[in-house]
Amino acid sequence: MKIKHKLLLSYGILVILALSIVGMNLMTLNSMQNDSNFINYSGRLRATSYNMAKLSNVIVSENDKSSKQELEKKIKRFDFLINSLTEGNSEIGLSKLNHQPTLAMLKVVTSMWETGYKKDFQSILKNADKETLKKINENIDSYVKIIDEMVTEYSAYSLQKVENAAKLNGVLILISGIIAAASFLLIYRGIQRPIAALMESLKELSIVDSNISKKIESSKIDEIAEMAGYFNELIYDELTKTYNRRSGLARLSKMFRYDEKRDVTTSLCFIDINGLKQVNDVLGHKYGDDLIILAVDIIKSVIREYDFIIRMGGDEFLIVFTGIESDTAETVWTRIVESYQKVNLEEDRPYLISISHGIVTYNNKQKSELDNLIKLADEKMYIEKRIIKGDENLNVIR
Repeated sequence: MKIKHKLLLSYGILVILALSIVGMNLMTLNSMQNDSNFINYSGRLRATSYNMAKLSNVIVSENDKSSKQELEKKIKRFDFLINSLTEGNSEIGLSKLNHQPTLAMLKVVTSMWETGYKKDFQSILKNADKETLKKINENIDSYVKIIDEMVTEYSAYSLQKVENAAKLNGVLILISGIIAAASFLLIYRGIQRPIAALMESLKELSIVDSNISKKIESSKIDEIAEMAGYFNELIYDELTKTYNRRSGLARLSKMFRYDEKRDVTTSLCFIDINGLKQVNDVLGHKYGDDLIILAVDIIKSVIREYDFIIRMGGDEFLIVFTGIESDTAETVWTRIVESYQKVNLEEDRPYLISISHGIVTYNNKQKSELDNLIKLADEKMYIEKRIIKGDENLNVIR
């Protein structure tokens, strides 16, 4: 599996776990809020019971009209609380009760209210009966005790839910940590292995010296940018972003290995920028570098993406055309020259672009030395250069 797929998989799992933790915590919070409301309104049920008993005593002893009105309100309030606790009431934040032990106790409280205490309190309102009051006073504590036991039962249930949620949270966090650590190790190894293999290849090509090798090997996983900088320094020319001489010729040497089973043709185009010294001397090295970069960028815009350029040194470059004969390579070079001429005509630069070139072709079935082929292309280039300098009296400064 590719590193990016491992990252996507591990991050996807971590995101799912994180969302699960958040979702579970939200559900727990909502449940805690509902449980808190249930315990709160159960407490009000308890307080209302005592208030109704107290009001009954005042009514019987003093026949107080306002106490009768208050008791009537308390009876209605008690009915409201009983129904809300049993069936749920979204307006006051109560869900329907589904904890069976608590529900069973609440049914007992409701039954005792409907069949006994409610009728007793209504009797107090009508008759202010002392016998009924005595019955209420004797039994109200046991009734409230049942309510207390119900609250205790539900509180234990609520606490257990919170503890279970906390344990599940801990398990999910532990799993997240394990996945994150495993992902880190997998990705670390996934990065280190190809880097190690690349290092070996670079060493075989004699591109990497021992000091830079040690720097790269000691780089941490979070220093990929630094390692990329080392590789760019080792492989590419800083000014033109083409292959430098060492890395480019190493790649070319692999392509030029003799193999009678493979019929692969490669054309080499050795080029030299004419008048670069003149530009440096007259206009300055800034313009000289600008000329080199422009010349190379135009070549890059014309050649195919699998062709490549090697900076051999100074103003000399080698264009590698893969899979084409010298005639086709000359056609491509003609298009490059036309691009140079277009720039010379249309852009108001203080210098002209002039390039000498020489092309040779190689086939893998041939037994040829790469150095000899490059030397031959170089010689062809110099023949053209002498013609341009001599016959055309070259002057690249406008």
